[in-house]
Amino acid sequence: MISVKAVKGINGAIIKKLPKNIRTKLKNINKAGICDVCPTKRVSQNSRILLPYYIIQKSGLTLDQLKTYTSGVVIELPFREYERIRINSINSNNDELDAYIINNIGGETSNHVAAIVTIPKEDGYSGSSVQREDLIRLKNEIVVRGWEPVAYNPEKTIKGKKNKGNANWSGHYYYNISGGSQQSLKSHPDKEPQIFTTHKGFMTTEKIITDVMASLVWQMLHTFDIEKCIPIEDALKYKQILEDYLKNTTYLGKSCYESMKKLENIRDGKLISPITQKEISINAFDKETVDGGKDEIVDISHDDAVNKNNIRFCPENNVMLSDYFPGNLFWDTHLGNMQQQSFTVKEYWAEMEKRNMKRILWLASMVEEGTGAAAATVST
Repeated sequence: MISVKAVKGINGAIIKKLPKNIRTKLKNINKAGICDVCPTKRVSQNSRILLPYYIIQKSGLTLDQLKTYTSGVVIELPFREYERIRINSINSNNDELDAYIINNIGGETSNHVAAIVTIPKEDGYSGSSVQREDLIRLKNEIVVRGWEPVAYNPEKTIKGKKNKGNANWSGHYYYNISGGSQQSLKSHPDKEPQIFTTHKGFMTTEKIITDVMASLVWQMLHTFDIEKCIPIEDALKYKQILEDYLKNTTYLGKSCYESMKKLENIRDGKLISPITQKEISINAFDKETVDGGKDEIVDISHDDAVNKNNIRFCPENNVMLSDYFPGNLFWDTHLGNMQQQSFTVKEYWAEMEKRNMKRILWLASMVEEGTGAAAATVST
């Protein structure tokens, strides 16, 4: 089978043939978004991540699984969870992960997994009285334990590793409390240091980045007018090479090719929106050439939605997978993405069938009522 390095080269060769705006769209696939705590900007998605404690619990991730991410995992631990774990530690009632967390709060460590204690700003909530009460207790903990606010330590950064590992940042806590008429309270009243990258869309290895790119480029090569950018003979050759690779590349027990088939976005060899069912043009990847306005602009969509915060562990590759993995990503129009909401493609069509059935039954009942009313009129 062709090597990952060779596939990366093929991805690059294809991208070079595309218009500038489409090249930029593809290159931005590996640019991480930002988180709410000391966020990095425009860094690779295989950078150090800030992973909320509740997502670890929800996903059933073990300490050993977290340790597989060598770029660094920083567990965002809410202060109240910290208090619970601290109390449980007195009687040795913590599980393996909690026992590890209580002894690994803070940076400047060679460990792949560390933790910080937070009282973050709460979205969609105007009050802050509970957070302010928590802060009183946190400040006492800060004094007792000699904690410091999180900070970036450039002098401990290895060249090219600014956003890797847990050795070049320090500190133990972060808080950002605002709301109501009271003064905002922040652990970092000035500009926050750029330390943590969001867990959303993280990709743990260069191989995953390459495989995600290969799956999306392969889909793009199925646009019905790809010859506007790439000669059809070349497009066919590239499609076959990538398809063979994706058929032999496995995640979560399925090949990338098999996982993409469930997206139902390739029909008769053409790329379509699995939601609107319309064929997709290569022009739709560029806002300057798209036909039909912004609703028809194509961007990345997810089968399993980002807001579900699902993180899986892939045993065959010994990696954690976020929402960014081959078989979960596809191209769709802005309109299709809006209609899909948080459904998977399969769930979306099941929901549409359910709604259609309700409408059919309602229309049938209206016809029966009309027939009954007409019969009553005749009889009188």
